[in-house]
Amino acid sequence: MTDYDNMSLEELQKLSESRKKAQLVEALNKEDEEMKRAELESHDNEVAEKAVREYLEKNPPQPKITNVEATTVGKNEPGKHEAAFNAYLKRSKSDVGYVDYAESILNGFDFSNSDSGCDTDVGDWSPADTYVSMVWHAMYCEANLLSIAVPGLDINKGDGLTVQIRAIGKFSAPSELAACECASCASNTLSTYSLTLKQYNLETIVCEKDIWDVGEIYRQKMIESLGKRWAQFFDATIYSELETASPGTTETLSSALSCSAEVGGSCCTDSDFMNLYNAIQNLVASMREGAAPYDPDYLIISPTVARILKSAQTPQVPAWAEREVVIDGSGRVTKAAGLNVIEFCGANSCATTSSEVMAIVIDSSRAVGAAFGQRPTMYEFFQSNCNSTRYDMWCFFACAELDTGAIGHIVNP
Repeated sequence: MTDYDNMSLEELQKLSESRKKAQLVEALNKEDEEMKRAELESHDNEVAEKAVREYLEKNPPQPKITNVEATTVGKNEPGKHEAAFNAYLKRSKSDVGYVDYAESILNGFDFSNSDSGCDTDVGDWSPADTYVSMVWHAMYCEANLLSIAVPGLDINKGDGLTVQIRAIGKFSAPSELAACECASCASNTLSTYSLTLKQYNLETIVCEKDIWDVGEIYRQKMIESLGKRWAQFFDATIYSELETASPGTTETLSSALSCSAEVGGSCCTDSDFMNLYNAIQNLVASMREGAAPYDPDYLIISPTVARILKSAQTPQVPAWAEREVVIDGSGRVTKAAGLNVIEFCGANSCATTSSEVMAIVIDSSRAVGAAFGQRPTMYEFFQSNCNSTRYDMWCFFACAELDTGAIGHIVNP
C-alpha cells in the first residue's frame, strides 16, 4: 500500500495527475474501441441493406400481358404480338439490357426450369407451424479488410480495366563538388503498380409459386443473403493476396507454435507468448530498418493465434506486456507491439505446420490495393414464361498485392 503521508505535496500532485491521465487514456481507448466496433457492425450489413433498399425502391408489382392475340410464330417471324412482347420487356426493368423478341425467337426459347441448378427448397419454411418474424442468416467470416487497402483506386466507366499507381525511385546521394566544378545530371527510375478490374456475379432465382407458399419474407431474405455474401468475399480476396505474396520480409519463429496457450505459470514462462511477441517485434524492426524503411501499422492474425497474446502470465503481468497488448471489451486483441491488430476468422489458424504463415504485418499505405469499378449492384428480371424472378448482383472489383516490401510474414520453422 502506498504511504501517502510521507509523500511531499509535489509528489502527491504528480501522482494525482498521473492517475487522472491514466483514467483519461483508458476512457479515450474505450471510446475508440466502441467506435471501431460500431463501424465493424455497420459494415457487416452495409452491402445487404443497400441491396434490400434498391429492391424496395425498384420493385413495383410486375406488369402482366393481357389480351395478347395468340398466333403461330415461325422462326424469324415475330408475328402480331411482337410489339406487346417488347413493350412488356421494357416495362420489366429493361434498363438492365433485355433480349428483344426477334432475338429470342432467333436463339430459341428456353423451356427448361428457370431455376435449374440453383433451385432453393422452401419446404422447411412452408407454413406448418407458427414462425417468429426473426430469420437467422448463416454466419459470415468478415473483418472489413477493405479498410486496410490502399484508398483512392476506384475506376470510372470508360477508363479501361486497369488502374495503375505511378512510382518514382530515389535519387543517389548529393555529391560534393570542388570550386567551379559542374554538377552531373542524376537520373531516376519510374515504374508502376497495377490492378486489373474483374467482373463478379451472384445470381439466384425466386419462383413466384414459392412466394405464394412462404410469403414475401422469402424474397427479401434471399436478397439480403446475396448482399451479405459480398463482404466475406472481399475480405477473403484481400487476405489471399497478402498471404500468397512473396513478402519483402519473413520472420521465422524460434520454434513452431504449440497452439496450447493458457494463463498460468510465473512471469515470462509462456514460451508461445514470448516466441510470437519477439517475432512480431523483430519483423517490425526489420521492416523499419534500412535505406527503404516502411511504416508497418497492422497485424492480421486468426483468433487462435490471437489467443496466445491474451495469455499473459500470472501472478504478475510484465509491465511491457500489459502496456503493449490491448484487449477490448469483447475480448479481441486490438493492439500488440504498437500495431493495430485485426483478428480475422479467415486467417490461417494456429498450427505447427512448417512454413505456415501464422501472422501478417503490413504497411497499409502500400501493401494491397482494392479498387471498384462498380460496387455490388442488384438487377432483377421477371421471367414470365417461368413465373420466376431472376436476381443478379454484379460487381467490378480489382485486388492485388502492390509493394511487397510493405508485407511481412511470420512463419513456423
